[in-house]
Amino acid sequence: MKINEKKYAQLLFVITQDKNAEEVEIVIKKFIQLLAKKNQIKNYSKIIKNFIQIWNKENNIVTAEVFSANKLNENMEAEIKNFIKNKTTAKIIELKNKINPDLIAGAIIKYGDRILDNSLKNKINDLKNNIVK
Repeated sequence: MKINEKKYAQLLFVITQDKNAEEVEIVIKKFIQLLAKKNQIKNYSKIIKNFIQIWNKENNIVTAEVFSANKLNENMEAEIKNFIKNKTTAKIIELKNKINPDLIAGAIIKYGDRILDNSLKNKINDLKNNIVK
């Protein structure tokens, strides 16, 4: 029976639960040896990506990306984190601010399967579409 990346990620999650850092290090070394033995080392990055998704879901962590023309200040980051917390069941919000000078102003927020486009470019396009109608 062939095990897919998601199953390996679930296995890694289960065997690392309730372990201290030293034990996790040992488990990961053995896990990598298992992947090598099963000729699955090439899928390591996919397995880790799935593991992170499982970990975040089980620990109520939401990772969000915010695209903005300039770096967000602490107040804006806090507001965005609070907004996402209110829209989800997340206890922890991990926010990654990515600078995109093409946006000029505003921001695009991506979390989970949601995209909130509050960029100036999007506002102008909305206005243009409403005028054309």
